[in-house]
Amino acid sequence: MTERSGGLARLRAGSISLLAAGLSAVGLLVSVPALTTLSLIWFAILLACLAYGLFRLRPVANKGEQGPVATVIAAVALPAQDDATAFLSTVGHDLRQPLQAISLYAATLATHDLPETSKQLVGGLEAAAETLSLQFEEVMAIAKLESGRLPLDPKSVALGAILSSTVAMRLEEAHDKALHLRHVATSLRVWADEVVLARAVDRLVMHAVQITERGGVLVGCRRRGDAVLVEVRDTSGGIAAEFQDNVFKPFSAYGHRLPDRALGLALAERSVQRLGGSLSLRVVAGRGNVFTIRLPRLTGAA
Repeated sequence: MTERSGGLARLRAGSISLLAAGLSAVGLLVSVPALTTLSLIWFAILLACLAYGLFRLRPVANKGEQGPVATVIAAVALPAQDDATAFLSTVGHDLRQPLQAISLYAATLATHDLPETSKQLVGGLEAAAETLSLQFEEVMAIAKLESGRLPLDPKSVALGAILSSTVAMRLEEAHDKALHLRHVATSLRVWADEVVLARAVDRLVMHAVQITERGGVLVGCRRRGDAVLVEVRDTSGGIAAEFQDNVFKPFSAYGHRLPDRALGLALAERSVQRLGGSLSLRVVAGRGNVFTIRLPRLTGAA
């Protein structure tokens, strides 16, 4: 079997497992009103089928990156492979349905008067569903970027607004860890797709908050010649040298240390590259990391 046909086989096998997840959902819907142990068993089957479906999307071990992203990207990036492109165009919708069902059923179960052990189980299922949903959305976003199927809407973008909104969105997470999270006001502008750039900055800030235990995260930007640098600095102590070459590779050794398996960092890198820029990492050992987005400065910007 060729690599392309093997990738399609894994994608189709994953979809079959997701069909099983849908059947499990039907069973759960029937058993929820009774809230018996069978309800929780059906829910566990649903979650397991979905997880297995995503697992089957992974490439074989000797094909490079681990996890679903490599196979999905490979399928999207084959313009001559019409069936692969058509399959991917529908797989997002098909996968989102069981993910949404999991969240709905977990929320329904959580509203009932359950024994304490069952509440803990439902809480664990909700957390697992949230993780699966996050990883799925990151995988699909990366696949669209890699394939060039994500249309851009370039325009003059005020970096100050992006930094401010990103910090506001992640402030609660930082405060939960007693971290300082702030940004430096700026009037700089770049020519970019605002949504794509904002998502890249957000993933970098999210990562910085996740790995920092003391101190805080600072977001700012500055001019450097004909370019603008957007920097996310943290006080995490710095990523270890053995992980630095694979920071932007999802499901790498470093990725397995993160809740999203480094899919957020991979998405940030692909997003910046799609905008014609670059993303780099500088580590100050014992102090922290500086992630830098480099983009062309908008002509005439302050």
